[in-house]
Amino acid sequence: MSFEPKIQAEWEGLSGRAQTHYLHRMVIDEIQATNEIEQVRSTRKEISAAIKAVRAERPAANKRFMEMVRLYLDIGSDEAESPQTLDDVRSIYDAVTAGEVRDEDAPDGVRFRRGPVSIESGSKIVHTGVVPESTIDDALVLMLSQGRDDSIPKLVRAVAAHFVFEYTHPFYDGNGRTGRYLLALDLRQVLAPYASLALSATVADNKDRYYRAFIDAENPLNRGDLTPFLIEMLEIIAEAQHRLLLDLSERRQKIDMIAARLSVLVKAEQFPLSVGLNPESAPPVEPGDIAAILFTLGQAHYFDPNRAVKLKTLADAIGRSGQFARPRLQRLDDAGIIETVTKKPLRFRLTQQGISLLELGGE
Repeated sequence: MSFEPKIQAEWEGLSGRAQTHYLHRMVIDEIQATNEIEQVRSTRKEISAAIKAVRAERPAANKRFMEMVRLYLDIGSDEAESPQTLDDVRSIYDAVTAGEVRDEDAPDGVRFRRGPVSIESGSKIVHTGVVPESTIDDALVLMLSQGRDDSIPKLVRAVAAHFVFEYTHPFYDGNGRTGRYLLALDLRQVLAPYASLALSATVADNKDRYYRAFIDAENPLNRGDLTPFLIEMLEIIAEAQHRLLLDLSERRQKIDMIAARLSVLVKAEQFPLSVGLNPESAPPVEPGDIAAILFTLGQAHYFDPNRAVKLKTLADAIGRSGQFARPRLQRLDDAGIIETVTKKPLRFRLTQQGISLLELGGE
């Protein structure tokens, strides 16, 4: 919790566009990491394409991970809430695992599985999910009711609920991905949305520690005491928070450096000649407009997974129409400072020359 106000301060130091880009990057990282833990093949490109499809006015159908992306993007909205019923749990499972579970591993009960399931490590069974389905129902009802118990701190509730879900193992496949999403959703009730999206990558880096926490909690000699599990999980969550704080701080400092560099360039006598533009050529490009365009593209370089910005966004950055901005962007393109990435929609990004001009360095 001590990291929360510090993270909040760094977050509020970012522009709205940088925040949106950063959230998209976090969703990609989170889904990639949670899939990797379960050995589900996915690429950043696939997840990025799913984000574009979800964000499009006319979403494309049949993109992998679209429903999973939709769920994680919604964590950032005020409407996001933890499941209230068993049907809600099943609906979340269906969305998280859409198209990624084999037919033979699909739930075969009323909501969950009817048969037994076990988790193996090598040739050793390390956990067996509860049976029958009525016992799964009872365990998840307990999980949901505990989640509404205001006498328990919310962070503790979230971690305890995560244990109950994973211990119950209500599905044949997809329990890990669903459980970590539910944990992120529960953390959303007490942490900022961007903070609850920082978990799976940290879990992936602490996978042995994560699974050991479950094994130790289930040891008969532990007598059902979840205290060691809670401590271990809260330390992992705190590590995720610390990583997020450092990353946000570093990226915000880079944006401040872009602004400082552009201030120096604009004040120089040779500007805009220094960016390869002849001041006598038409159409004229005002120094302030060049700075606004390069500042927007510089932010995208650090925050947008594709590092590309649409024509409309760049036009808005200089407060003019797309018709006005387009030929001026073309002049910067001809000068080798920016380049066209796609034509429909028209999107631009910095070239290596532009990156060097702004002294962004490699990343």
